[in-house]
Amino acid sequence: MQTSISIRVWSLLLMFILGLGVNTYLEQANSRKEIQACYESNVVHMVDSGKSILSYYQQKAERGELTEQEAKARALEAISAIRYDGGNYIFMGNAEGVSISNGIKELEGTNIMGMQDPTGLPLVKRLYEMAAAGGGFVHYQWPDATNKSELLPKTSYADLFEPWQWTLGTGLNMEMLQQDFLRAKETSLINLTLVVISVGVVIFFFVRQLISQMSLVVRAMSQLAKGEHDLQFRLKPKGSKELIELANSYNQLVETLQQLAQSVYSDGERLRKASQGLDTTQYSEFPDKPAENIQDLLHAIKRIADQNEQLQHAHINLRQLAEKDSITSLLSISAFEQQVVSELQQVNNNVPHSLYLLAFDQDLELSTYGADLLSERLKSVAAELKQLLPLHMRICRSGDSRFMFWGTHTDFSEGMKLAVKVHQKLQQMMQDTSMSLGISSVIGESKRYELMHSEAERALLRAQADGGSKVYEY
Repeated sequence: MQTSISIRVWSLLLMFILGLGVNTYLEQANSRKEIQACYESNVVHMVDSGKSILSYYQQKAERGELTEQEAKARALEAISAIRYDGGNYIFMGNAEGVSISNGIKELEGTNIMGMQDPTGLPLVKRLYEMAAAGGGFVHYQWPDATNKSELLPKTSYADLFEPWQWTLGTGLNMEMLQQDFLRAKETSLINLTLVVISVGVVIFFFVRQLISQMSLVVRAMSQLAKGEHDLQFRLKPKGSKELIELANSYNQLVETLQQLAQSVYSDGERLRKASQGLDTTQYSEFPDKPAENIQDLLHAIKRIADQNEQLQHAHINLRQLAEKDSITSLLSISAFEQQVVSELQQVNNNVPHSLYLLAFDQDLELSTYGADLLSERLKSVAAELKQLLPLHMRICRSGDSRFMFWGTHTDFSEGMKLAVKVHQKLQQMMQDTSMSLGISSVIGESKRYELMHSEAERALLRAQADGGSKVYEY
């Protein structure tokens, strides 16, 4: 069955749209899994942090610095004060199922082992079972805060602190999770719509122009098909005005290609002689005469372009590696990103590492501080970061008054500990302004630099939106 070119082109566009739609659907599913995994990872980190607090006080009791009751009381006080993600908390219960720390104060001191969700699932018992098994998630249903008749999916994570037989856990912020799901979906659909409209407009003008010029192209190509692919060949300018113009344009093109071939040959000779002058054993081989056809010309151009591209890449790499920020003498943002991306590719699967974004909660403005004072502020922060951070960490100034640093750790919890230490030291130094810090942590190379930067940015924005002077981990 013979069909017109326009129908074939529009059919290809339809197939492209269908394929793009399927890809968008799969991408949304993938994004949903990644976002869910990030939230689950966050609550696991929070529970692990809680266990670290319990372990700290339990060890104090073992060393005799505190009685066991004092240690438990202080640990309970410290964990009960933890709030994150806009009010989320860590709950705890003893071995008998009595709630000893809970966001719902009425439940503290009561045995909640028999608590069930509206579907009859014994969720507290399941949490205790998952904790005893080494930690795990429990999925259940819970009434909506505004509409009690509507059940919403909930997820909580629990783990066991064995020395005291305390079960502790926390739940995912499902409202924020659903908002992130919705944003990711809306972004995908907007991108899909923009791509379809853009491609559709391009195809429309392409088809219209193609059809109007097809007769000229067919006749010109039939003339070209009778000749050889030799730069000495010329089209005879005869026929209609359009064909004469096409023939003249073709002949001018061939003339230009001949001149280009001569120029390529001359440049190649100079490059060959220069290479021989530098090293007689390493230089590109070039033809001993100008190209006689397009294929030879393209090969000669490619040889020169390859060497030129290698020199250009080497120049760019050296320039980026040598770049320093003019005020702080830290790495430039381009050099920082290049080094971090390179080192991420070499990180082992079991090595934890973190990306940090540090920012003043109110931007330091030149009109407020003056150029000299602003420079001194930035220099002092940069000097303090160099003192506080390990030597192997990469540091740069990101933007006018922000800093970014990345490095590996021997233990996953070191990322948050280092962030808190840096934040406290800088706040003591910069008493007249507050700073916030966002972190993205991961083990191994499961996340690309772009994703870690996006997560750290979101954590920083949440910290600043929550009043500032905070350290938040994604």
